[in-house]
Amino acid sequence: MSTQPRLFTALWPPADALSALAGELAEERDWPPEGWRPIPTARWHVTLRFHGKAEPGVLARRLEARASGLAAPWLRLAGAVSLPRVASVAVHPFAESDAAALAQLVRAAGGDPTDFGLHLAVARTARRDDAPPPAGPLARYRGPRWRPAEVCLVRSQPMSAGTRYTVLHRVPLTEGAGPATRTWPTQGSPGPGRNGNRRPGAELAGAGRRQRVDNAW
Repeated sequence: MSTQPRLFTALWPPADALSALAGELAEERDWPPEGWRPIPTARWHVTLRFHGKAEPGVLARRLEARASGLAAPWLRLAGAVSLPRVASVAVHPFAESDAAALAQLVRAAGGDPTDFGLHLAVARTARRDDAPPPAGPLARYRGPRWRPAEVCLVRSQPMSAGTRYTVLHRVPLTEGAGPATRTWPTQGSPGPGRNGNRRPGAELAGAGRRQRVDNAW
């Protein structure tokens, strides 16, 4: 039996971004949906790559080499994501430069930006293939802009009281420029299916093959 830990690489949103979402859910009388259990706020994160059982030292050195000096993208939590057994909010790059920076972070983590969907899980259910309701507080949610301070290599350890996450290695990200003006189409304006343009983060649009984002903006 392998004694290597289960690892993943992730971003942790800052406290104000987490508090904004937590406050929105706390005001919802019917949250979480029946049969669902909320994930503690301390475990809310954005996975860039799940590694499974792996050698921590090897991945830590690889992440340090690949992520050092990379820029922190401006991101936003907005819109529900439909995944079996998981209720999540989608994570969006704010502008084209942020989409490019985010793609670099996915690559640094060992992931493929062309087949990747960013989300932050907030509730789970044990029901087989059950998906959260398409409407609700996550579908309506439009959070504030935020940027991660670091990218982390994390150990996932199942416990009787729930999964424990332990950060094993941190790589600081550079701040770069201030937030750019958002270049995504607003609601009601021509989208990528009507004018042929791709939204910022299209390189991350593999999300469309693995999840559905409901009313992201």
